[in-house]
Amino acid sequence: MKTTLIIPVFNRPKHMVIAVKSLMHQPEGIDLDVLIVDDGSTDETPDVIAKLRQFNPKIRTVRRENGGVAQARNAGLENLLAETEVVTFLDSDDAMTKNRFAADLAVLMNCPDVDVTYGNMIVTDQLDETTLMPTENAVSCEVTGIHLTSGLFRRRLIDRIGRFDSTLKQAEDTDYLLRIFESHTKFIQTSTVCHFYLRHSGNMTNEASVSKKSFALAIMKSMQRRRADPSLRINKPSFQIELPHGLW
Repeated sequence: MKTTLIIPVFNRPKHMVIAVKSLMHQPEGIDLDVLIVDDGSTDETPDVIAKLRQFNPKIRTVRRENGGVAQARNAGLENLLAETEVVTFLDSDDAMTKNRFAADLAVLMNCPDVDVTYGNMIVTDQLDETTLMPTENAVSCEVTGIHLTSGLFRRRLIDRIGRFDSTLKQAEDTDYLLRIFESHTKFIQTSTVCHFYLRHSGNMTNEASVSKKSFALAIMKSMQRRRADPSLRINKPSFQIELPHGLW
């Protein structure tokens, strides 16, 4: 199944190398299309992308004027291949686990009526750049979080749900997932550990006031949709997002 993975990036050359490196550890036979969307980076990120493409023919890239992560994700959706059957996402400062695709693509192949698989992530404060695993001294926790990388989404679902809400500075991923799970989408929740979510000083969610406001707005939009259309019901994975001290 041709799978397009969209990586939006803005001024993160070092982290992005780790993200792309983690994709090279996937098993043979995974038909992976890596689409990096450069959201108008002003540092060496474009040069780093060019070097990565020299070593990996699976990488494509789109460059656009800076407009924020929602518009960058939309640019990725607008540049899917005609043969793309499955879509997922990876933030430029995270890393994919080794068996992520092999585990959950098999579920989609065996269950043609299922549009989404949804797994877990490990939140950590340190990643080893060689092993792409949390370091020995890292604070880590496995959770079922609200995160796009935890899902594999069939193309037909993406076409039905549409684009990300570009009015949201953050929580555009929360809004998108709510739109999926409130619209009668059939999914399977798996135990697959899909990726490592790296907590660091450059995380967008460190802007606490913006993050909370955007999350609340995404929840409010969901409530408004369900109020306007009583047939909508949220049927979602069992999110578990409590984190230990040191990962907040």
